[in-house]
Amino acid sequence: MLLTKAALLDGRFRRAPEDLAQMAIEWSVVLSDVTLDAAIDAVRIHYRGNVQMLMPADVLVITEDMAPADGVRLADGPAWLRAHGVNAEQFQARVEAGERPARVLRELGVEVPGE
Repeated sequence: MLLTKAALLDGRFRRAPEDLAQMAIEWSVVLSDVTLDAAIDAVRIHYRGNVQMLMPADVLVITEDMAPADGVRLADGPAWLRAHGVNAEQFQARVEAGERPARVLRELGVEVPGE
């Protein structure tokens, strides 16, 4: 979800679905303690005044200045999907097949964070 938001602002994030899925896994490891909402806010803040490509370290620096929030951490993605009635493996397979994560969630009736 985070990289989908970043790709809407920065075309350098557009990749093959398989590459984007692997990239998302690695970003979630680095940003495991950051909530999805805070990370999405960090993406918006970064691109308001920066033309450099966003990196996980940028998200960490920006979110360190934010008030703590009670949200889903990026590392909790599969648990969050299950809690919203979504089969995490099927969701991942659809994303890897080229579908946009936000669209898949909307089709399944799940409110997309940050929208």
